[in-house]
Amino acid sequence: MTFSLAGRCAASGQIGYVVATSSVCVGARVGAVAEGVVIFSQARTDPRLHAVGLEAWRRAPGDAQGALDAMKSHAVAPHWRQLGVLPMKGTAAHYTGASCLGHCGGKAGANTLALGNFLGSDRVLPAMIDGFEASTGPLAQRLLDAIRTGEAAGSEREPLQSASLVVLGADALKEVDLRVDFAADPLAEMGRLLNDWLPKAGAYRIRALDPDNAPSSAEVEGR
Repeated sequence: MTFSLAGRCAASGQIGYVVATSSVCVGARVGAVAEGVVIFSQARTDPRLHAVGLEAWRRAPGDAQGALDAMKSHAVAPHWRQLGVLPMKGTAAHYTGASCLGHCGGKAGANTLALGNFLGSDRVLPAMIDGFEASTGPLAQRLLDAIRTGEAAGSEREPLQSASLVVLGADALKEVDLRVDFAADPLAEMGRLLNDWLPKAGAYRIRALDPDNAPSSAEVEGR
């Protein structure tokens, strides 16, 4: 009972994902990102499969299908699982088990991978991809706007309760790592958090890479 979108940006070198669901704390269970790849395990989720996929990716960078196959082979009752891999370069791979609740499935775009189950319509996945591919701006904002488009196209059959948004940038630093664990409108709340965070993200990057020249917390937070 989840829908998610992974996206990549060749111009910035960033890769990341956004996910929303009708249960709480989706950020604890769905999605992982490492240099060059996003990994999804959702539906009846086993978050341990993220580590399996990432380890397979590290052994064979660039092999999205190999990472997906590793997760499938380690999955208990794979017919309940929905899995996906979006590489920074190359073709995405995805799998939806036969027991996942419809509307369900996966769809790849030029720079995206959308997955979903228990959706309100079969327009959710293509709407997210179309929205992302037509957009410009920071990757995190594009991902959030695209999943909001999917929400408008049908969302899930039950009200959303949680969301997560993660983007990995250069130097293995996360540009964005935001969670809404429980809210009446988690994607709207995510938008509020993102609007607050994005102007500050550059300062926190400097803190990691060059702390001697980093602004103070008071400067960053406008205090």
